[in-house]
Amino acid sequence: MNYLIFGLITVSLFTSSAIAQPVKYPTARVPADSVEVAANRAPEKEIDGLTDFIFYQLHPGLNRRKIRSDETQYINEWAAIKKVVSNDNLVYGDVCDLNSRNYEWLLSKYDGEGGGRQGVTSLLTSPVLDKVADAVFYTRHPELNYRKVQPGETRLVSEWSKIRQGVSLLHPCY
Repeated sequence: MNYLIFGLITVSLFTSSAIAQPVKYPTARVPADSVEVAANRAPEKEIDGLTDFIFYQLHPGLNRRKIRSDETQYINEWAAIKKVVSNDNLVYGDVCDLNSRNYEWLLSKYDGEGGGRQGVTSLLTSPVLDKVADAVFYTRHPELNYRKVQPGETRLVSEWSKIRQGVSLLHPCY
């Protein structure tokens, strides 16, 4: 009987150790405009890290301190940003140099991709970051029930624009 129990414990230990093996990420370069490797396969740590980066860029006055449990608006905004980031908006690819083999999880679209007129980078062109701005904006204004803001609602348009500028990101290689 003791051998049977020991055998079952041993089998369960071997099984759980096999499950706990590190995740192997792709080694092939994924183009920056591709979402072939989506965030649903990204490690939670990477999603949280990028969410933190965007959140604290939007709220620099917090000086990257932890959000307190009574700061529900910040908690809701952070969660809204995370939902956008982790919703198929990350790719795993070479950061800057095809030869460097320096792979990271990155947003699938950044501001200024494709460049502007005469080589000047145009800002505020990322559909991913537009979604982040929308998520934060509608978290702040649940009474709007996700309806489109009208051009005549200048206060709301201005607030969305300020949020969008706050989450503006250029690709790390530019």
